Amino acid sequence: MKNKYTCSLFRNQLLALTLASGVAQAGTTESATELVPSISADWLKVSGYAGIAYTNIDDGTETFADGGSPFDAAKVGFTGDFGSLGAYTSLFYTPGVAGDEAGILDAYMTYKTGDLTFTAGKYLSYLGYEAFDLVNMSQITYANGLGAIPAYHMGLKMDYSTDVWGAGVNVSDSIRGGTGFWEGDEDFGNGLGYEAYVSYKGIDKLTIWAGLGIDDTDGLDTWQTYDLWASYDLTDKLTIAGEIAYHESGLVEGVQGLAFAKYSFTDNFSTAFRVGFDSFDTGGNDTNRYTISPTYVFTENFLLRAEVTYNQFDVGGDSIFSGAQAVLTF
Repeated sequence: MKNKYTCSLFRNQLLALTLASGVAQAGTTESATELVPSISADWLKVSGYAGIAYTNIDDGTETFADGGSPFDAAKVGFTGDFGSLGAYTSLFYTPGVAGDEAGILDAYMTYKTGDLTFTAGKYLSYLGYEAFDLVNMSQITYANGLGAIPAYHMGLKMDYSTDVWGAGVNVSDSIRGGTGFWEGDEDFGNGLGYEAYVSYKGIDKLTIWAGLGIDDTDGLDTWQTYDLWASYDLTDKLTIAGEIAYHESGLVEGVQGLAFAKYSFTDNFSTAFRVGFDSFDTGGNDTNRYTISPTYVFTENFLLRAEVTYNQFDVGGDSIFSGAQAVLTF
């Protein structure tokens, strides 16, 4: 995943919609994975990334060029490991999106016992196939802009994980957020947000994930999303995935989805192919997106990614997004 679709710097529907998931849509459990560590102690790991991008939008009549503000980002994370206790906090910065100041993005503690993990603090939503962190993406933009996928909030959650099953439940200050994509509303007295999911991994190279999110904040229409995605490694070189999500939040109601394939031509060069759609019952403009995005990995710490996406709008002219993004991890 609150309104994550504001983008006053750009005059094009693509950026306003693809900002739906911030720098890396969505809030999958995969998007919360630990980044590549470079500084290590017995109890502390420091990791992070920096990305810069240049993007261009051509709507058929004019071309809008931008330095890449929504797709530039830097993040530094600190992981503490104290046996069954753990902690993680991160500093995150992206210009022109949430202001020009760095801020705390993740801030939570964990307690693990057996197959259960308890988490308290500020953390990422369960929902969404596409990742939040750009270092975990296979392309620059996001497939959807309907608004079904939230991002950060504050609360308590419990997760269960084995080699075959995964499940989790979360109670937070909100789902739709306060200032938008980066945090919840920080008020537990005006209603709560709830998320839950279950995943199945019992078939080799296949993951099936189903979850929901509901927000009953006082004075606002109920926010709800029902999300289903699956991913399968057909071969060592080819991964396919698909997602569909129903979303309703008063003014906006509809279905979003994506189909995804990624093929690794070599150990260093891969290309992602994606089709995304947003179908609105109310509150939006039906959209189809067709994406090709090659990536070349120069080293384990540096990659260069490009993307071309054709955007087909039900109302208004179509557009073509093109861009290049460099990502450094540390």
